[in-house]
Amino acid sequence: MALSAGFAVPGTIGLLAWSPRAEAADLSIDLSARRGDVTMIDGTTALMFGFSATGAMSWPGPTLVCQEGDSITVNLDNTLHTPVAFKVGATNIRYQASAQNQISFTFSAPPAGTYLYYDDQNNGVNRIMGLHGTLVVMPAGIKDRPFVGGPQFVRQYKWMFSNVDPAWGEQVRNLGDYQVSAIDPDSFNPRYFTINGQAYENTHEYNTELMGHYDEAAYVRMLNAGGIVHAPHFHGNHVEMVTINYERFSAPFKNKDAVSMFPLDVRDVIFPFKAPPDAYPPVSTNQIQHFPMHCHVEMSQTAGGGSYPHGAHAPIVMGAAPQTESDLTRKVDELS
Repeated sequence: MALSAGFAVPGTIGLLAWSPRAEAADLSIDLSARRGDVTMIDGTTALMFGFSATGAMSWPGPTLVCQEGDSITVNLDNTLHTPVAFKVGATNIRYQASAQNQISFTFSAPPAGTYLYYDDQNNGVNRIMGLHGTLVVMPAGIKDRPFVGGPQFVRQYKWMFSNVDPAWGEQVRNLGDYQVSAIDPDSFNPRYFTINGQAYENTHEYNTELMGHYDEAAYVRMLNAGGIVHAPHFHGNHVEMVTINYERFSAPFKNKDAVSMFPLDVRDVIFPFKAPPDAYPPVSTNQIQHFPMHCHVEMSQTAGGGSYPHGAHAPIVMGAAPQTESDLTRKVDELS
């Protein structure tokens, strides 16, 4: 793997820990489009596609973190026997590699924000099969706001919502990679629902579980790469809506306890880590409180067609900082 310095700098504050630079940089990364078996929460294996920065199958793809003004070169090795596209949502950035071919392309970082990169072919089938990841663009010279004039945070997290239909993978396994173009999107029957590639209880990990002392606001970047509507519902606090599909809002932000997300939607919110205002008896700021985030789409709380609660929900811990600050090292990123 080749990866230039500057994509993401591990640090002590937040999942997308970032050391801002005074000037833009030329960045590069080697990605490969691959296939492989992924083990679900109940032990079932599913054949998936994925973008990898490690030379081994991984899903979802690596989270790429840069800043405004950067120039990004992607060296894409398509190991699949079917064409692969690299599209950045809400932009004109799109490149395609033919089957078993290598391409290189360069683009300028879009404005500060959260972007889904994905394969947009075959009416969403390629994306849902696993060819997706996150591009985060930070504002130049700033590490604790999502964009100039945006709200301040102490930590920031990324939640990538994905779904898995093992039957689609079996079609590809039995008939070849090119079979992906023949899969009917209407046949989608999701059986597994994940955040950052994990289902509960495996979401008890530092890149997904929200943790913080009271008044340590967290910025949560949520992307729906799957094929169903998600509605993450937060307990403990309402969240403040900061961006909806790249449209920025200003304070006072609209407060929501459930955030509807259609496929390809991106929503950025602030979880304020305030003492729950309606708790009785009242919560003091020296108490540690545990709350869930669970999706209000009922089936998404299960795995394998009914195994509850092994779906798309995540823990929230108020009153304590994480022992290990999130830094994107889980699963796929060796971003340094």
